[in-house]
Amino acid sequence: MGRRKIRHQFISDNSTRRVTFKKRNDGLLKKLKELTILCGLPAFAIIYSEYKEGPELWPNRNEVCSLLNRLSELPVEKQTKYKMNQNDIINRMAQDAEKKIEKVRFHKRSMDLGLMAMFKDLSTYGDYSDELNKAAKVFENKFKAVRERIKAVKEGTPIIKRD
Repeated sequence: MGRRKIRHQFISDNSTRRVTFKKRNDGLLKKLKELTILCGLPAFAIIYSEYKEGPELWPNRNEVCSLLNRLSELPVEKQTKYKMNQNDIINRMAQDAEKKIEKVRFHKRSMDLGLMAMFKDLSTYGDYSDELNKAAKVFENKFKAVRERIKAVKEGTPIIKRD
């Protein structure tokens, strides 16, 4: 049985908020521990809350200090290479969405040109040779994917979905 969907909003009841914080904090630290064990990566967490005096350090104070020292010894370029703020994240998401939209537009245009080429003489409409070559590649990839699926079904192997 699945869990019910929760809406993420501020919990006004102080005792409920404290219990939720404790559970989420424990879950976060458990995942962080699993990540360090499974991937063999050094990691730490510094968690501030209104329920404890001072920050909570995971796994322990010495390990946190040692990893922070390692980080501070790196050049500034390496320290901030993956640093992002909310604007950077939103801009990256917008760029990814634009790429997806452009890919869909290109695919649609290629499909339209391919269909036009099948049913009309495009030489009367202008020079579409470059676009038709791109459309032919799209159709060729689609046919190849269909042939691979047919072959997989005949052989009884699992079908792998590709983007």
